[in-house]
Amino acid sequence: MARLDTRSFGREDDIPAVSAFVARHREHFQAMTLPSAGLVVLLEGTKEVRVGIEQTTYRPGEAFVASGGVTMDVTNLTDPTSGHYRALFVRLPRPLIVEGARRWPQFVGRSPFGPRSLPVDSVLVDALLHAFGRDDQAVRNPISPHLAQHRFLELVLVLAERGALVLVPKYAEQSIVDALRQLLRHRLHHPWTVAEVARQFDCSAATLRRRLLAEGESFASLLLAERMAAARILLAERGAEVADTLAATGFASRSHFASHYRRLYGEAPSSARHRRRGPSVSS
Repeated sequence: MARLDTRSFGREDDIPAVSAFVARHREHFQAMTLPSAGLVVLLEGTKEVRVGIEQTTYRPGEAFVASGGVTMDVTNLTDPTSGHYRALFVRLPRPLIVEGARRWPQFVGRSPFGPRSLPVDSVLVDALLHAFGRDDQAVRNPISPHLAQHRFLELVLVLAERGALVLVPKYAEQSIVDALRQLLRHRLHHPWTVAEVARQFDCSAATLRRRLLAEGESFASLLLAERMAAARILLAERGAEVADTLAATGFASRSHFASHYRRLYGEAPSSARHRRRGPSVSS
């Protein structure tokens, strides 16, 4: 399966469908945003996905759900032996997610949990084969929209049960706070302003502030919280240099950063880094 690249055979965005991605050279997509969620199944080569400060590498036999509306940098690397990159992309449009939420309300609004990478085991393979068949003809000649929704719902249930896909009801809209978090996390180093973010959301700065206030947040507090959370990961979990952390999270003042860090985490940034690296061992 996925011997030929079919990503150009596009269909309506609200119809579930599968595409084969085949490449013979490195591909890089910067600041990529999908209009709807999709399941990515790696068959050959590797895929690197970066969302904010988080970078994950996926290998053959692994799968993951790419969320709609999330900005990410994606790099597809060919297998060094075969010279090919191959993957399947299963589009899971909003109408399909809405129907899944109606049928299985127990999964509505549940935050993703479990491993970042999903194993391509027999349960997932069976759901995929039932959805679109066993050969390239099924990929190149999709089935009718009604039959597609019926078959793909089994896949939605499998992903929801594993915590990889969040089901959202028909009338639920993403909060402005969640949307802003997704925007900020991709470029925490950027000198964000209310006016620039408002343009991204096609509204005025006053409207943006008002919508954030309605959800109990402000632009400044949300930006600071996202930057500090990322800084904590870089220092305490990855042992990054303080200077590199400042650059990655957009802090212009080292003293202001240190003050915020002590207030939130009860220690100096350098202490967190040294604890992560561990004590030096003398010979």
